[in-house]
Amino acid sequence: MNDVEAYFDEKAPEWDAHCECPGIKHMAVAHIAGVTEGSRVLDVGCGTGVMEPALFACGAKSIVALDLSEKMIEIAASKYPSMPVSFEQACVIEYATRDGIEPFDVVVIYNAYPHILEKQALVTAVCRLLTPHGRFLVAHGASKETINAHHQAVPESVTTGLNSAKEESALWRDSFDIDVLVDMPHFYCFGGMKREA
Repeated sequence: MNDVEAYFDEKAPEWDAHCECPGIKHMAVAHIAGVTEGSRVLDVGCGTGVMEPALFACGAKSIVALDLSEKMIEIAASKYPSMPVSFEQACVIEYATRDGIEPFDVVVIYNAYPHILEKQALVTAVCRLLTPHGRFLVAHGASKETINAHHQAVPESVTTGLNSAKEESALWRDSFDIDVLVDMPHFYCFGGMKREA
């Protein structure tokens, strides 16, 4: 068990009591990400499943939701027993190396990006997992300043600092056409479309 997994396993039982409920912000994330009728979606760092209602409301046909924390996955899976969503304890970087993975139309990374420590490996994994012209979105329901201040109390082995959306997106520009950059007091995101090889 690595430090990120252990940290979020410990936080999981009380996570929903301290975090936002599914709502309009999540609908905005799903829309900005490009989820439309029939989309196959990968939810990276799904936590206790806060994005799933919005993804389905926007038309997702199916969702694979990944999280490093077994406890987070258990809670998420208990919430949506009849929805076409597969919750799996996995690291997206490892998941992308598996044989036989059907590509996704959209990859969403909501409130999880700082906790994926190997950023270049993440870019490679997301690119590999997307269909041609597939889309990704990294998003946070708060500003980078708020996120960074909150993470001051989180061990360095569990998180990285969050730079501006423009700076963070630079790593993705070799593989993606970045067409979304938002850096506001209550919302942060960047995303784009997979570039043709």
